[in-house]
Amino acid sequence: MGEETVSATVRRILTDVKQQGADAVRAYTRSLDGIDVPLDELVYDPFEVATTLPPAEIQDAIRRAAEQIRRFHERSRPAGDEVVVEEPGLTLRERWVPIRRAGIYVPNGAYPLISSLLMTAIPAQCAGVESLVVAISPRHESRQHPVWNFALRLLDIHTVLGAGGAQAIAALAYGIKGLPPVDIIAGPGNAYVAQAKQQVAAAGVVGIDVWAGPSEVAVIADGGANAAYIAADLLAQAEHGPDASAHLVTWDQALLATVQELVERQRVPATTMGSIGFKWVSSPEDAINWVNQLAPEHLGLIGPRAESLADQVMTAGAVFIGPMASEALGDYVAGPSHVLPTQGTGRFLSGLSTRTFMRKMSVIEAGAQLDPALLEAGALLARVEGLEFHRQALTVRQSEVDTTHRP
Repeated sequence: MGEETVSATVRRILTDVKQQGADAVRAYTRSLDGIDVPLDELVYDPFEVATTLPPAEIQDAIRRAAEQIRRFHERSRPAGDEVVVEEPGLTLRERWVPIRRAGIYVPNGAYPLISSLLMTAIPAQCAGVESLVVAISPRHESRQHPVWNFALRLLDIHTVLGAGGAQAIAALAYGIKGLPPVDIIAGPGNAYVAQAKQQVAAAGVVGIDVWAGPSEVAVIADGGANAAYIAADLLAQAEHGPDASAHLVTWDQALLATVQELVERQRVPATTMGSIGFKWVSSPEDAINWVNQLAPEHLGLIGPRAESLADQVMTAGAVFIGPMASEALGDYVAGPSHVLPTQGTGRFLSGLSTRTFMRKMSVIEAGAQLDPALLEAGALLARVEGLEFHRQALTVRQSEVDTTHRP
């Protein structure tokens, strides 16, 4: 891509796919991934692809994870219709309705990230999305890959886009031959994927989920915590890549030194892992204040005093309480989605859930028993704002409700 910035590169890819459709998707897949995808294989149904099954233990693990994730999201789905106000002549409701068509982006780098498929597609299905398409890069022959194919079939997904990167986001947003555009795109990806999602969303083309950048974890721990658990959690998060970050925050000097020694003994060369930081604070209050400012994607609380801080956490993407609650448990099998806000956006964003694939719609039902004072107040405000027809739309109804309310 030469000296182009990520933003400029993505803008060019989006424009080319918008104008040239599938041909541009195939061209970028050929130039960026080194794979020439036949036109008739760019969009496919995994049920129609001949492949082998993965080992039985892998099948069982995928099923178990899928069942746990589905159980959580089915039970956490918001109610479809809730009456908020009900009084004579006026009923106000909030209705949750599913987004009709969703695109799920699943990274496919060195290994098949099956967990990302489960953690995004299942919440969409539980939300009631009626049409779901999954985008997976064709690297590692993903079309015939036993694990990918098994997971897609298990979730009853029939439409897959065999492309990754910004070109896949463009295809989902604008549509290509054989693939209508979607209404929302969800799922994590690299800097080009994240930038592409932001650009199509900013243009009003499609909705997106959270800002899912480099992975992060912070662990608040006290002297009662198991140092080996903490070291394992920090190393696991740094394992995501060189741009990942992990922090231990503690007021216990001995624990900090022990964990630091364990980490340094086990970590691989820094070029392949993210940064791991160790922060000493003078008190639990300082620890929680620092973490709430950081707004980490994952926050672990380990040790009796640290765990008691749970109710004071305000900004983390997800909180993991207790020695058994490793962030890796949340990455794979706990239930809530592992697609979480990063880079401080937890201050105002939530993680992916069924709500990501639903929208809340207000429903206002008014009848002849409506309080005339509401119409009068509205008409007065319309007059103040100089909107005469707004005023008339309210006053023309006043005689009917006035009659109804006369003794």
